[in-house]
Amino acid sequence: MKVLLLGDYSGLHLTLSKGLKELGVDVTIASTGDGWKNYDRDIDLAQPDKFKRIRFIAKIIKALPKLQGYDVVQMIHCNPLSTSWGFNKIFWEFIKRRNKNIFLGANGMDHYYSNYALDGHLKYSVFQVPDIEGDPEIQKYIQDAGDEEIARQNKMVAEYATGITACSVGYYLAHKASFPDKTTYIPLPLNTDLYPYVSTIQPDVEKVHFFLGKQKGREVRKGVDVMERVLNKLLENYPNDMELRIVTSVPFQEYQKMLNSSHVLLDQRYSYGIGMNGLIALSKGLIVGGGAEMYSALEDFETHPIIDLNVTEGEMYHAFEQLLLNKSKLKEYSLRSREFVVKHHNYIQVAQKYLDFWQKMC
Repeated sequence: MKVLLLGDYSGLHLTLSKGLKELGVDVTIASTGDGWKNYDRDIDLAQPDKFKRIRFIAKIIKALPKLQGYDVVQMIHCNPLSTSWGFNKIFWEFIKRRNKNIFLGANGMDHYYSNYALDGHLKYSVFQVPDIEGDPEIQKYIQDAGDEEIARQNKMVAEYATGITACSVGYYLAHKASFPDKTTYIPLPLNTDLYPYVSTIQPDVEKVHFFLGKQKGREVRKGVDVMERVLNKLLENYPNDMELRIVTSVPFQEYQKMLNSSHVLLDQRYSYGIGMNGLIALSKGLIVGGGAEMYSALEDFETHPIIDLNVTEGEMYHAFEQLLLNKSKLKEYSLRSREFVVKHHNYIQVAQKYLDFWQKMC
């Protein structure tokens, strides 16, 4: 099987490509690198910094011969180049005509997810965040949700696709509502060997180290404002039992070092699960707070390592307090974190799930 992974978000396709190669699959990844993250790819589709339109079109034309003849094309999104919708339509027509099976990735806030959430069908979403009126990026998503051209193109790709893969339960529910027979949930892949267990938690630990990372401008959307408020209250009441580190927009390598010396990471609210940040922390043996609605989809009814943050501030405070009052159990929780991510998110196992789904649907 010859596979093209088209586009990338947060290294999902890069990690998936490595898992597929371990399984002996002939795989090529073509992407923009996901902006400033600049993830590795075999075929570079990023827009140039100067003379963008002309040079970008020339780059795509030059790349076209390498973007055809695949048995499976797995798209990260219906607009994998994050380009204008007019250009995206032309690009899509080429990909559709020159390859056998197209699979759509439900990996972001596309037309289906945004409208499903805005219509109130999800328990948690960024559209339910208090004070959302002040977030220009979310307002853009709301505007796009009502855009007829975006809806038309998203529908065009989704209806044509042989299958739809969703990397989170929220995205899965939204797309399954419209395409119940060809939508599946496949968890995010992570090379757990790159993030070994490093937890410093011991049964006799004196202070629990909480870590909260901020991204400037995204605090409210991620629920960081609520977490910070609760943590500061906890620190006020238990100054001798905890340490609190809050950082903003720290470079990746420095961030990882901080993770290694922490015990508890708070990832995000308003979500059915956790992202790559949370997965890396779990792999390292941290206790993670975030969305915790993926267990039934994973058919895991025992491990449950994630502290659910989609609760009231009082309930969140109580959950954190229990960690301070039961320090002897933290090592057990830490080992459970590692067990969970190895069991469900190992990149080779996830790659096999993609491969099984492609073969089933083709």
